[in-house]
Amino acid sequence: MGPQASEHVRRWRNQSIHREVDKRHARWVWTVALGLAVAGIPFIVYLLQTMSYVQASYAIENIRASEARLDERERRLRIDKASLESLPSVESRAVRDLGLEHPSPSRVVVVAPGELPAARPR
Repeated sequence: MGPQASEHVRRWRNQSIHREVDKRHARWVWTVALGLAVAGIPFIVYLLQTMSYVQASYAIENIRASEARLDERERRLRIDKASLESLPSVESRAVRDLGLEHPSPSRVVVVAPGELPAARPR
C-alpha cells in the first residue's frame, strides 16, 4: 500500500466568476437574432394587412346593416305618410281639428274647364 493521501481541505469562497465574452459566440447569437427578425418581418406585414382587411370588412358590414335599417325606416315612414295623406284621413282631420263640415249637395258647384276665366298675366 502506498502512503495515504492527506485529506485536503478546500475552503470555498462565494465569489462571482468573471468570464470573458466570447466574441465569436456573441456575434453568432446576434446574427441568428437578426436573421429571425428579418425573416419575421414579412409575417408581421401579412398580419397587419390581414387585420386591416378584417377591420374594413367589419366596417362594410356595419354600414350595410345601417343602410338596411334606414331603408326599413324609410319604408315605414312612406307608409305613414301615405296613410296621413289619404283623402279619408285628411277629411277626418279637417272635421276633427278645423271644424269643417261636408257641404250639402245643393251647395256643390261643378265648373267645366272651359268655364274658368283666363289667367291674368302679372
